[in-house]
Amino acid sequence: MRFARAVGGACLVLLMVPRGARGQQAPGGAPAGAADLVGPPSGLEAGVRTGYDWGLEAWSLGGQVRVLIVPGLYLIPSGDYYLRSPGAPWQLNLDLAFRVGWYGGLYGGAGLAVAHRTVGSGRTQTGLNAFLGFTPPRLGRRTVWPFVEGRWLLIQNQSPFSVLAGINILLARGDGARD
Repeated sequence: MRFARAVGGACLVLLMVPRGARGQQAPGGAPAGAADLVGPPSGLEAGVRTGYDWGLEAWSLGGQVRVLIVPGLYLIPSGDYYLRSPGAPWQLNLDLAFRVGWYGGLYGGAGLAVAHRTVGSGRTQTGLNAFLGFTPPRLGRRTVWPFVEGRWLLIQNQSPFSVLAGINILLARGDGARD
């Protein structure tokens, strides 16, 4: 229970960290071409990821889609398949993530999880998850961004930890334009 409170407290602190004030630019606004150097938050991304789950002691392969809701807030459905036999464990997530800072850096969030983790039981369980991650600043007109995140699954009085790394590919900008 203390662990869940600590994760919740960390998420609350991240929510309260001030983001960059975009209105405080020099008179005349940004120089010409600045939008090409530092892009706005994206609208729709898809990605692949891999990681290691210490609870299952297994590697995973998975994917995710990031949908921009409002600047700095994303809906992220994702899924992972664990490379462990016997059993074929898997996990599906529906998360909300918020970004600290405008162009990248730290992000965190929480969501719901549906998982089949117990070998031989045939039981699917539901629970919560929380995560913290990092992605480099979104500079230039790049359409691919790497990320790394730590994720805790809160299920059946357990909190296994996993580390994930992957890439996200921009499919459509938040303003409706495609790259």
